[in-house]
Amino acid sequence: MTYQRFELSDGDRQKIRNGVSCALLLERNGYLLVKDKSTRKCLKYRKDQDIIIVNHGDRGWYGVYGIADQCKGDVFDLMRLLNPSMKFREVCVELGNLVGIEPEGAAYVAQKKEREDMRLPAERWDGKKPLYRNGKVWNYLTKERCLPDWIVRRAMTAGCIRDGYHAAWFAHTDANGAVCGAELRGPDTHICLGGSVKTLFRFKPGAGTQVKRLVVCEAAIDALSFAALDKERTPDTLYVSIAGAMGPETITALKTHLADMAQIDGSLFVVATDDDDAGNHFADMLYDFAFEANVTFTRRLPPDRSKDFNQTLKNMAGMAA
Repeated sequence: MTYQRFELSDGDRQKIRNGVSCALLLERNGYLLVKDKSTRKCLKYRKDQDIIIVNHGDRGWYGVYGIADQCKGDVFDLMRLLNPSMKFREVCVELGNLVGIEPEGAAYVAQKKEREDMRLPAERWDGKKPLYRNGKVWNYLTKERCLPDWIVRRAMTAGCIRDGYHAAWFAHTDANGAVCGAELRGPDTHICLGGSVKTLFRFKPGAGTQVKRLVVCEAAIDALSFAALDKERTPDTLYVSIAGAMGPETITALKTHLADMAQIDGSLFVVATDDDDAGNHFADMLYDFAFEANVTFTRRLPPDRSKDFNQTLKNMAGMAA
């Protein structure tokens, strides 16, 4: 019997790429859609500790936690990730049987209301006003989240926070300082602005022109909380947040900062992610970035072993009451 090598034509390969849903594969492998964190353009799926984001119109994906950490690709790559023992022929046959089948999650996101404001994040940011004392957002930050007045004022002066009426807007900026997205946090709001490109929320309270000490937290409020508690703050300290995930733009922004810091004697990378499994996972990723850049790094945990630094501030406020 003559062995015949299996080959997939370019046409069939494209038909599978265009016709098979990445979300469907995840659902059939036990992953659940995280509805409150998903949009039409970005579906978040979780299985135990594994987190995979489906993007590019359901034809691409990238992993942020677990087996797919820092992996990405098309439906072929995803099938082989989920079924590593499958041979390529089996992958192709299985995918061919799935062409045109819609995932259950698609029905949910199709019902979500499309955002009505299609302006770019920078334009929407420009339309927001500064915070004002005793306003709804000011009181949320200083009373409910227990941020000191001086930190809120300094963030306003630095231009990284604005009043969204129902929520505080924390700017994400690109390498040139232009606003490309925003974290929105309020009593009933915990989202990223529609159309955002998540890079880093950046808060630099000091007057130093360079960044010699970089502090990374998961959320903007945590970064401001760490700054309020920071007894080692220097004029060249920058506090940043990753908005709970590390996509390609966030990773690029962090590595750019680290590359610059590598040229500065005595620079320090401070990992201040949450004190839980997800925070430990982010910390491991950040350690690798610092190691690759040859920058000294350290981990800082909330002094009272709370989940995050904002909870520490709230605990302190409760004890002082």
